[in-house]
Amino acid sequence: MKLNPILLEIMGAKVAAVAEEMYFALQRASRSGYVKEAADFATAILDTKGEIFAYPPSATFNFLIDCNYASTIRAVPDVEPGDVIVTNDPYLSEAMSTHLPDVHLIRPYFHKGRVVAYGWCFAHLSDVGGAVPSSMSPAFTEIFQEGLRIPPMKIVKRGVFNRDFVDIFTANCRTPEINMGDLRAMVGA
Repeated sequence: MKLNPILLEIMGAKVAAVAEEMYFALQRASRSGYVKEAADFATAILDTKGEIFAYPPSATFNFLIDCNYASTIRAVPDVEPGDVIVTNDPYLSEAMSTHLPDVHLIRPYFHKGRVVAYGWCFAHLSDVGGAVPSSMSPAFTEIFQEGLRIPPMKIVKRGVFNRDFVDIFTANCRTPEINMGDLRAMVGA
């Protein structure tokens, strides 16, 4: 099959525009200064192998662009339409997350009953518990001091927030309203 370079360029611009719209939707809807002011977040579209194929041109940084998100996708294999995966675990995500305040979401996109791509975003949340407010200190010597460690799991099941996750998460952070506002913005994006 011969590729049409004009069509390829048009489609590339189209998916980059979708990732860009995700980016601005997350920034507009978020609640924290980390996202609104510091722009410590990102969005992208992943292929079925967990690799980024569309990244917003306006993103403030791109160090995550060459990461592979497959380990997190494989950790929750039973996805259905409306599901969203969450994690902040640097070990189980194979370094997708670099520290516990960086929370990642992955949403499968379905076509005719099968996954054809994934939406991804991360945001640095204002606090995920731990020894100090904001969950960060140069004095920390182990990951458990940073706060709540979230293995890959569903934050949203069939379009409905997982109430058990929300209850545990909000009970373990100092800024539950701001964090849940950012998580809702991420799901919406």
